[in-house]
Amino acid sequence: MISFIDWLVIFLILIVSLGLGLLFSRKTSSGGTVSYFAANRKLPWWAIGLSNTATYQSGAGGFVMLILTFGLVGNWIWWASWIIWMPLVAIIWAPMWRRMNISTTAELITIRYGGKKAEWARKAYAAVSCFGFAVLLIGYITGFFVKTIAPIIQVSEIQVLLVLGGITVLYTVFGGLTGVVYVDVLQFFIMLAGSFIFMFLAFDQNGGLTEVIDQIRIVRPDALKTTPPSESFGWPLLLILVIQGLFFAGSPTAGEGSTAQRFMAAKSERAAMTGQLFNTFLALSLRTLPIIGIGLVCIMVFTKALPGGGFELGIDDPVHAWGQLMNQIKLPVGVRGLLVAIEVVAYVSTLSTLINWGSSFVVNDLLPKRAVKNSRQQLMAGRLTTLALFLLAGFVAVLFVDNMISWFVFINSAMVIFLLPLSWLRFFWWRFNVWGELAAIILGLPLSVLVWFVLDFQNKSMWQGLAILLGLSVLVLMLITWFTKPEKHEVLSAFYKRCKPPGLWKPFKIHQEAKDSGFQKGNSLVLNSVLGVLCSLGLVLFTNALFTQIVSLMLGGIILTLTTGFYLVIRLSKK
Repeated sequence: MISFIDWLVIFLILIVSLGLGLLFSRKTSSGGTVSYFAANRKLPWWAIGLSNTATYQSGAGGFVMLILTFGLVGNWIWWASWIIWMPLVAIIWAPMWRRMNISTTAELITIRYGGKKAEWARKAYAAVSCFGFAVLLIGYITGFFVKTIAPIIQVSEIQVLLVLGGITVLYTVFGGLTGVVYVDVLQFFIMLAGSFIFMFLAFDQNGGLTEVIDQIRIVRPDALKTTPPSESFGWPLLLILVIQGLFFAGSPTAGEGSTAQRFMAAKSERAAMTGQLFNTFLALSLRTLPIIGIGLVCIMVFTKALPGGGFELGIDDPVHAWGQLMNQIKLPVGVRGLLVAIEVVAYVSTLSTLINWGSSFVVNDLLPKRAVKNSRQQLMAGRLTTLALFLLAGFVAVLFVDNMISWFVFINSAMVIFLLPLSWLRFFWWRFNVWGELAAIILGLPLSVLVWFVLDFQNKSMWQGLAILLGLSVLVLMLITWFTKPEKHEVLSAFYKRCKPPGLWKPFKIHQEAKDSGFQKGNSLVLNSVLGVLCSLGLVLFTNALFTQIVSLMLGGIILTLTTGFYLVIRLSKK
């Protein structure tokens, strides 16, 4: 049961978050969209890294659910693509987003293509991102949050939206991106401290790590397998997730979304890149460590061996594991409130980011310029659209979000996979045109819903639906590009000078300008990217092996991380 002291802890953490967010309202009250949605382009690297990691957290219960359901190999459902896209975004995309000096990712479209068609595509992309992706994401995290804390506090989606959502909207509306980022920083440390406390208490009251591992080996040894493939995670799924990782910089939930918003708000290109590299370490390993520990305890506690062999989960729904484990261990006064608070701030952190990001499209890309004539009107429009977006997402949360494993895969993969080739085609191939962009924008979300929910690929082998969507995307976008005219030479030339993208831009390359900018050449980018991916791979191998105490894998992972990471830092520091 939640005591008065526990409620007091939760209340104090929320009040501190609200107060910190409101402190930044003065900094945004005198500026326009650059101040409200891009933090006056003054974010330091450490704030970018901490804030992005806090945004990705969106509830430890979801990650615990994966570990309980699939074992340690369940981490690879998201690791497989993240170890690729996270360093690639840092090395390739983060500097380009900052270099273009824009406020939203939709604004890129008019720079890249030009003309009336580009204006239509920009508005279409902004509408889909705001009223499609942002709304679905908010609905998803709300449903997940409610189900995670259900064993502890009986609340409905409506109650969560009214209370926690109301507080979040309040500081987001007045503090803008600056308030969102620095509240995220505070909330990250609260989440990390609470998660480690929970893990240590759970291990201590269940015999320690060694005892937990020994018990799992008896009832469910396959759960300790640290790398795919496994019975539940085959090579086809691993392959499609790796391919997804190569393109994920174009995802509205990752490199091209709230993450890119922070890159555009960075002090410099170096701050954007460093912040994302810092985020890579935090997101892949540090914040994951306590979650893995909690997941292992859940496997021991909630797994029942069957008389004839095999096992079953002694829990009604894996999404409830985090909350039910909390009910089963003895907690000091106030600690239960702290543990509930870490789920609260994880939810609030992601929610504030999404509503600020979604509303930025309305103000910057959808509203006619004559409708917001000065910075005060822009600020008011931003605040009103923030509120409206939140209310719309509330309906989705209440009416549609269910079956959380299916929704986890949909949000992280199926929903965005049709759009992913855009991240390469826009930047790396001059021939790609606005018609390909429009096709991806218009078809992406409806096709993902059709394949995943209507055709019910959510209940088939996971890789099949993802492969269909990715294959359709590549085929459709390439055919449309080849059978339509390229963009005008002067538009492409202006984009190249402004962005300086790598890849197939030979007709537009200006050697001296690229050299003076300190921009990395193609071969250098490839080597740096490989080093980043290997460093991330070593990091996750070490993170999983740390709990299973496989010494060879631990040493191999840490040596790989340190050698490739050290070499990468030396190379980047020279630029």
